Amino acid sequence: MDRQEMGAFLRACRGRTDPVSSGFAVGKRRRVAGLRREEVAELAGISPDWYTRLEQGRDVGVSRDVLERLIDAFQLTASEADYLISLSGISPATQTEQRPAPGGTEQVAQQRVLESLNPHPAYYVAGPWDLVAWNESAEQVMPELFRTDARRNALRMVFCNESFRERLADWEQHARHCMAVFRGDYGRHPGDERFRRVAAELTIASPEFARWWPEHQVEVRTPAEKQLHDPELGELHFVTQFFHATERSDLVLIVFCGDASTQRRIAGRLDEGSAPDRAAPIHQLPGSGL
Repeated sequence: MDRQEMGAFLRACRGRTDPVSSGFAVGKRRRVAGLRREEVAELAGISPDWYTRLEQGRDVGVSRDVLERLIDAFQLTASEADYLISLSGISPATQTEQRPAPGGTEQVAQQRVLESLNPHPAYYVAGPWDLVAWNESAEQVMPELFRTDARRNALRMVFCNESFRERLADWEQHARHCMAVFRGDYGRHPGDERFRRVAAELTIASPEFARWWPEHQVEVRTPAEKQLHDPELGELHFVTQFFHATERSDLVLIVFCGDASTQRRIAGRLDEGSAPDRAAPIHQLPGSGL
């Protein structure tokens, strides 16, 4: 159980739960945003002292039944509920994933998938969104992924690269969604220091991440429209799609599905052979097992 993270998440949920919609009167003497601890305890049918200790991250046991009552009290979404249960340790989360052996059938299949997706930019991320394999279209359209500040991590690219921020329409909406999805992944891997390290680094490197991360927003990956400006190709229009690998639970294939015009322009650039350091249509990090 990640007690400190659970306590912080519960405090955030309590702070954004509307007392009126929960059946409590709001008077002039209310000094806190959201619910009081005793109000949460009343809604969930638990001891106020026990709930206070839980929120403070102290060593108290918690059952699924109590978590379900807290989920109801805070009116959590399905994503937020899954996140809370994952933090409790009740729902098993694999912390050490079995990685496919290099040269295996999984590697060959994944290489073919990436190659077949050109001219749609596509890449695999694993763990805390570390880039492990990508196709030529991704290298052409999102060169920021391969620059020093991103360190081949998709979340670092979103929050630390000014070029990507300027080129992506609705950057703030995209960044907030990415952070909320990362929060969900973080909760499914309690105790994984890689996730803690990325969150800590971004809290220092990005003012927006530092401001939004304590809000404890949780979302799941969903298809979304994206518009990316390319200085040579113009406005590129995509719908993002996500696919989870069956052989490794933390491995995600992310595909930017371009419309017909976008596909033609990216295909034309690939035909020109302008990709930097193009040695092969598929690129992998050494030792990635992909």
